[in-house]
Amino acid sequence: MFGRVSAPLTPAGGGTQPKADFATMLKRVLAARIARLMRSDEGGPKLRLLQEINRKISSSLDLDEVLDFIIDAVGQIIQYDAASIYIFDPESQTVIKFVGRGYRTSETVPAPLQALCGIVGWVLVSGESVLAPDAPEHPCFINCRDTTRSLLAVPIISDEKVIGAFSLESDRPDAFTEDDLAWLAVLATQTAISIEMALLHAEQVEKKRLEEQLRIARDVQLSLLPVAAPRLDGLDIDGINVPSQGISGDYFDFIDVADGHLGLVVADVVGKGIPASLIMAGFRAFLRAEIRNNYAIRTIFSKVNHLLMESLKDHQFVSAIYGVLDLSRRRFTFSNAGHPPPILLRASGERRYLSTGGPVLGIIRGANYRERFIDLVPGDILLLYTDGLTEAENEAGEAFGRERVERYALENIHLGARQMCEALYGELIDFTGTRRLNDDTTIVIVKVLS
Repeated sequence: MFGRVSAPLTPAGGGTQPKADFATMLKRVLAARIARLMRSDEGGPKLRLLQEINRKISSSLDLDEVLDFIIDAVGQIIQYDAASIYIFDPESQTVIKFVGRGYRTSETVPAPLQALCGIVGWVLVSGESVLAPDAPEHPCFINCRDTTRSLLAVPIISDEKVIGAFSLESDRPDAFTEDDLAWLAVLATQTAISIEMALLHAEQVEKKRLEEQLRIARDVQLSLLPVAAPRLDGLDIDGINVPSQGISGDYFDFIDVADGHLGLVVADVVGKGIPASLIMAGFRAFLRAEIRNNYAIRTIFSKVNHLLMESLKDHQFVSAIYGVLDLSRRRFTFSNAGHPPPILLRASGERRYLSTGGPVLGIIRGANYRERFIDLVPGDILLLYTDGLTEAENEAGEAFGRERVERYALENIHLGARQMCEALYGELIDFTGTRRLNDDTTIVIVKVLS
């Protein structure tokens, strides 16, 4: 039973036998135990019960149901006053499941191994069986049942690892025999099979559930991204979004603000996966709502910041760049909320970085944002991106960096905006040497043609 342990459990009267050696030994003697079981007077009933347990294991993948069946079935062959099965996770060193009979209080699980003492705790630690005809005299005995006089406990072993323990208690002294020990060892082997099958099934079910959730979340996210890039006279605009975990915390969009005005936004949520994508969906909704109500970008960001402050946790925030492109004047008015500065590459060789704005969104209450405009001319390339592009590292720990972004963009200047985005991402993959990056990557390119 559970209780405090002031010192590590140690073998009574000697050293500890390695678990792997014991598991190998158990495999060698298991056949002999079954043969001895068949020769015993009770061999027939025990083997018939073993067959029933095998059928139960084959027909049910519900671990609780199977364990309940096994612990009750044991009582048909070996009389006990209390019984327990503990399921143990060797990786986390935690007892994750308990099934018991005959105890006035139920166990609390999950619980660390250090919280489990007594003979069962010793069995889990050592991987050795215990037959205690006078349980109160055993050095590891803990008085969890005042009436317990004898105890039998065996480890449940799978793949040479102790994954649990099976224990029987009796109110009579010397109630269990060596044959009972052999029988319980056989049952422990069957229990190990049941545990492995049930856990594998549960893992597969959980994997399918998560895959379905990711598929749904990805479909929802894709519905929030532009279906197609806008077709505009004298401009070539497009973008790509590549998630690192099947679903992205990045976002980009092309928004019809008013006649002759197009909104451009690229944003990045701290974190990855479904939590980040949910925050991004909220940011998108807030941004679009404020765009309908306000024209000034600094006002839009101030209000979105306030809304995010009300909904995000302390460690969560969004970086974003939002601007409005006046299509007739070729003027881009923008504000940068703590986002990697977009790069303006001019045909003359000049480079400008659009950093005017304010802090990231969702962190500072009452933050103020500034806006600025730039006039675009034919030959200009405006490149917006998330830090998944510039901060990706190769095997040597070297970041891709802004200089490479600029160089590769200029080397591919003859391509259309979509092809430039894809070529730049291809260069990133070649640089890092991996097909799966650690962060989401978004690239949006605006080419001014005339």
